[in-house]
Amino acid sequence: MTVPMGFGVSGGRESKEKTSEPSSPISPMSPTSVPPQTPTPTTGGHESLIPIKAAPLGSPGVSIEFVLHPGGALNLDGEHDNDTPLRFRTLDNVLGPSSLPGWARHSLDVELLLAFGDEPTTFEEARSEEIWRKAMAEEMYSIEQNGTWNLVDLPPDHRPIGLKWIDKIKRNEKGSIVKYKARLVAKGYIQQVGIDYAEVFAPIARMESVRMVLAMAARGGWYVHHMDVKLAFLNGDLQEEVYVQQPPGFVAAGHEGKVLRLKKALYKLKQVSHAWNQKLDSSQRDLGFIRCASEHGLYTRGVAMSRVIVGVYIDDLIITGSCTKEVKAFKDEMKCLFRMSDLGLLSYYLGIEVKQNRGASL
Repeated sequence: MTVPMGFGVSGGRESKEKTSEPSSPISPMSPTSVPPQTPTPTTGGHESLIPIKAAPLGSPGVSIEFVLHPGGALNLDGEHDNDTPLRFRTLDNVLGPSSLPGWARHSLDVELLLAFGDEPTTFEEARSEEIWRKAMAEEMYSIEQNGTWNLVDLPPDHRPIGLKWIDKIKRNEKGSIVKYKARLVAKGYIQQVGIDYAEVFAPIARMESVRMVLAMAARGGWYVHHMDVKLAFLNGDLQEEVYVQQPPGFVAAGHEGKVLRLKKALYKLKQVSHAWNQKLDSSQRDLGFIRCASEHGLYTRGVAMSRVIVGVYIDDLIITGSCTKEVKAFKDEMKCLFRMSDLGLLSYYLGIEVKQNRGASL
């Protein structure tokens, strides 16, 4: 890189005087000096100089060397006099011999931080930690207690669907860990419609219906209760013939070549939502409920002062009615049919915050 010389901060005339004559420290009798060359005018008002060497300026052994115009446009000072001849020097000649800086040395105290509570991404990672092995064992116990499958030989012309573990950490609103959850899911993305499943649709209560139920409860002075079905999708009965591989880490000893025929649904199967909704719908009808003709996520039982209204959103149930005794009876019936979580009075549902008091004002 070259640097134009011959203009200073004072600009104009002073710069011209500095560059038109050799600086006084340069002695014409010095053995390292050569006479200055006569500039040759070029287009654009600039001048091209033959390289010359002059005696050092306060730096013994280092001489000043001027070079030819490097070409291209020059970014000159706004006060530069175009009549002033320009001379150019390389940066190395201005700054002296230099080399690339290379990598800078930096003193850093390295501290190893162990991150606790990370979710494993593979089964190999999960089985290396006791807390996740325990979580997987609990999930397997729940599935087997539910009568989800039978161990069988794979029939001809069938292919089993793979299974995998998904490990999640559940935290509270403060970010503290409350549970390590391992869930066994099917690789449903390989299922083929018409072969592995037929129907996938499952109705849910619309937000307009939920608001209507809350409005009715507020007007009638009814309390609204909230319940959740534990492992809801595992309760759905399968109509299709579905085979899955044995879960990683839980292969039956001596039966490694066998597969599992599903009697009930597993998470991530294409038809899992439909199977669960069919199971819930049949159970509600058996309990004497009538499904709303225009809203299949809404059920009612009884009339007048004994009426109970149930809104269903997948596995979340909101329950209200004019008779507290009838509401409690329904909650006990559901606990006999499924594993339920009784969340008490409704406080938050589908983004709606609900506040209930003695007057049941919402």
